[in-house]
Amino acid sequence: MNKLNKTSLILLCLSTITFASIAHEFWLLPQKFRLKINELVAIDINVGENFTGKNWGGKKDKIAKLTHYSQEGQEEIMESVAESNPNQIQVAFKTAGNHLIAFNNENKFIELEPSKFNEYLKEEGLDNALAFRKEQSLLDTKGKEFYRRCVKTLLQVSDKQDDSYKINTGMRLELIPNANPYMKNTPKQLTFDVLFDNQIQENALVLVWQKVNGKVNMKKYRSDASGKVSFPFEAKGKWMISTVKMIPHTDSKEADWQSFWGSYTFGF
Repeated sequence: MNKLNKTSLILLCLSTITFASIAHEFWLLPQKFRLKINELVAIDINVGENFTGKNWGGKKDKIAKLTHYSQEGQEEIMESVAESNPNQIQVAFKTAGNHLIAFNNENKFIELEPSKFNEYLKEEGLDNALAFRKEQSLLDTKGKEFYRRCVKTLLQVSDKQDDSYKINTGMRLELIPNANPYMKNTPKQLTFDVLFDNQIQENALVLVWQKVNGKVNMKKYRSDASGKVSFPFEAKGKWMISTVKMIPHTDSKEADWQSFWGSYTFGF
């Protein structure tokens, strides 16, 4: 292989890796979702595809928000992440009930080649950005973007249930269930609200993942005019609900777009 071909191959590989890094889902995954009072649990900060993840590889100083919500109120739990292992949260809960953890990281920048960026927009259902690029004849330009994660996980401590599952944590992108997935009389269908800046999001692409015994099932939905998305549900396995929101970046000299990646996990 000559030097030119080697260089082309390296550039192709780097482009593919870069595209994969932004296209991956991002989520919080407790090693177990049901706990006893004061039981220590490790919550992995994961990035990956098809609900199969690895450590996100970030640094503690890149975490903008790490907050625990319960019926007792809210508390910052940044100390639950060790400097030596910023890929995992170690936490225990003193009270029975539902406990919600919200994670938000600092903005990260990415630049993609035109074809990769267009492919990414199609894959994530970001119709507004793709339509704008078409209308402005920008399909052959690179995509310059800042992105941020807005993710949550819900844990159940003992048998008590409450309304913590539906707390709006104040992140710009929010996925909020309309019913408690841990309720004793399990609903046959779950409904989530999709909110951005506390405004309902119509026609948002929402991915619903269920993982049972290592087998993953994923289905795609669109939110309705009231910003809701509903799907069949059973209290089995691990679940993740995810969506992406993209808006024009406020400073066009820095980037063209700003995206927000949201997920909500729970499990049995």
